[in-house]
Amino acid sequence: MITPTTRIDRFQARTSRGRRRLRSGRAMHLLDIENLTGASRPTTPEVAEVMVLYRRIVPIGPMDQFVVAVNHGALVAVGIAFHGVQLLARSGPDGADQALAEAARGDRMDQRFDRVVIGSGDGYFADLAAWLAECGVHVTVVSQRESLSRRLRAEVSAVITLEPPAAQVA
Repeated sequence: MITPTTRIDRFQARTSRGRRRLRSGRAMHLLDIENLTGASRPTTPEVAEVMVLYRRIVPIGPMDQFVVAVNHGALVAVGIAFHGVQLLARSGPDGADQALAEAARGDRMDQRFDRVVIGSGDGYFADLAAWLAECGVHVTVVSQRESLSRRLRAEVSAVITLEPPAAQVA
């Protein structure tokens, strides 16, 4: 006999399996491009240079997606450097950070991705990283060594150091 409870249980099981399939093998890259470039108003060449390095050192799968946030004053320069990403603009203290965190929670990235890569060393992202990890998402941080917050470092299982080309030569 099928009861209403049995139907709900079956629906929840199907929904749970569907979410696992949706998550499987996918990563979301949340990029605070100002932090990665080390500039409050990065230029198109600065962004392009950092992204060449990022793509060299960070595993990127065919199903991965990107959300990039920046202050409105750098929107055009950053937008020219990217194609096929979700681009967010918000100004003010921690504006880009807030936009990325809101996008992660609002878009339920915890249910849609196996991995989330946070491209920033800002301590602002520590709570987001902790929440994602609690939800079973593998969280990696990509940051310049000198920009990585201790608080953020403590919340993630993996850190990839992004060193600008000039620093790599020295």
